[in-house]
Amino acid sequence: MSNDWREAAAAAARNLGFDKPLRELAPEHWQIVLASVEDRMRLRGGSAPPGWRRALAHRVGRSDAGCAEALVLAIKAKREEIAAHVAQELGLGKLAGLSREDRAAVDLQTDETIEGCTADSPEPADCSDADRTMRRLLAEHRSLKEQQADENGA
Repeated sequence: MSNDWREAAAAAARNLGFDKPLRELAPEHWQIVLASVEDRMRLRGGSAPPGWRRALAHRVGRSDAGCAEALVLAIKAKREEIAAHVAQELGLGKLAGLSREDRAAVDLQTDETIEGCTADSPEPADCSDADRTMRRLLAEHRSLKEQQADENGA
C-alpha cells in the first residue's frame, strides 16, 4: 500500500471537516473517510485490492483495524439509522414508539431500500428520488458491507 492512500485518507478527512488524526476518528467518521477514498480511487480509474481497508487502518494506527465484531455492530447501527429515516418518511414518527405492525412495515421497507439501492441488486430500484440524508446513509451502509466483504475475503 502506497503513501498515496494514507494521503488520500488524510485529505478526505480534512475535506469532510474532521479535525482529529485518522487513528482517532470515530468509527462512523472513519467509514465516511474510507468511502471517500474508495470514490477517489474509482474516479481515477483504479480499483481497490482485497484487504485495502484493513491495511490502511493499520497504516494510520487505528485500533479497530480488522475488528469483525465492531464492524457487525456498525452495520446494525447504520441499518437502524436507515430504519429511523424510513419511519420518518412514512410519517410514523420515532422507532421507539412504533407498534409491532408498524415496526415490521418499517423493517420490510428498510430491507427493500437497502437491497434495492445497491449497484449489484438483481432488481435495482431508482434511488434518485431519495433525499440527501438517505443517499448518505445508504452509501455509508454500502461502505460498511463492502468493508465486511473485504475483511472476509482477506
